[in-house]
Amino acid sequence: MSANASARALQSKGSLMSNLKHFNPKFPVQTVRNPELRTMDQLYDCFYKYARQLISAQINPNITLETRKMVESELKVVIPLATDFKARLNMTDSNGHIRMGRLLEAVDIVAPCACYMLNREDLSLKTFETGTLPRMFVTARFHQTSLSHGYGLSPYRDIVLRGKVTWTSDNKAEATVNVIQNRSEFLTARLVFSSLDGTNTSQKLPTNQLLPVTPIEKFLNQQRHEANTNRPAVPELGAIQLPVVQQGELQMSSTNVETTTIAQPEHENPYGSVFGGFLVRKGLETAELCAKMFAKTPLRVASIDDAEFLKVVEIGSILKFSAFICNVDNKEKKFQISSQVEVYNTETNTFELCDRFLFTFETKEEINLPQVVPHNMQEFVAQWKAKNIAKAN
Repeated sequence: MSANASARALQSKGSLMSNLKHFNPKFPVQTVRNPELRTMDQLYDCFYKYARQLISAQINPNITLETRKMVESELKVVIPLATDFKARLNMTDSNGHIRMGRLLEAVDIVAPCACYMLNREDLSLKTFETGTLPRMFVTARFHQTSLSHGYGLSPYRDIVLRGKVTWTSDNKAEATVNVIQNRSEFLTARLVFSSLDGTNTSQKLPTNQLLPVTPIEKFLNQQRHEANTNRPAVPELGAIQLPVVQQGELQMSSTNVETTTIAQPEHENPYGSVFGGFLVRKGLETAELCAKMFAKTPLRVASIDDAEFLKVVEIGSILKFSAFICNVDNKEKKFQISSQVEVYNTETNTFELCDRFLFTFETKEEINLPQVVPHNMQEFVAQWKAKNIAKAN
């Protein structure tokens, strides 16, 4: 890069940061908030306080589970971008867009808290300091979520996250989180949580059940029941005949990108293990790095198509994030990336899979990217999921 180019880049970056820090909104800033509308910091403080109590909690046999209405699980949280420039910088990328990874982190805080709202002991309270049982809700799955409209979010207006429970089974709950700005909905995310005993995480606990009341709630609950119980089964692959890589194609493994890091205390969730939202964000950022190196054109993440959380990760663990291209659709100007997280096992001296994600990226440019060819079981399954499971969600 020439000296002039470097100077222009620095000037552009300085201008962007200055705009983000000193931008004065031309619309009135809300100074008095609805008492039920909490900031992310307030919500996290409540979440942290409650979760820390789970370790020493005792099950009260006199407290019975209840069937509750969907509205009793509702929760509204604000990210104050209009007034807090530090929050603005934290949520914004180098192009002035909202960082999707950061937004998914926030979603992964609001969603379990909606589950706690459904299970709070006293419905007259607007928080969940006490629950009907000492349970913890752990992320099990992130349903397909379109992120394209998220790029329309302004970094200068408050973002409101509205969460509520939309489906329950004996020991699972699904929370739906709507991302809203200026009274317009930009994206909807749905996460499934397992209800575990806070004092013995190997044991599952029952959760309060949902009672759909209105016709819309009944329809939504039935729709979510089908989505959570009728997942396509991944085919069993026996002997695989490895395909020959033709001209204009790439072996899938040649697109692989890896980063390694250590889980630090700043990545800790209220339960004392690694925060699932951090894993999703780092998985997405690794996929984005892979996408940029592969496509070499301006692009953005269009959706998170699937996410599975397989095991709890402890603070201090060595984590390896990897991503590779698993499917290319030049006609639709899209391609999909399989991203996974592995944790290092010091006893076996190997990395073990703990989380896996599937993302779709899109570009406005005309592309003629090479097709990718799988050469092992993991790659075959990743490509099958890209073409089938994502569409079924």
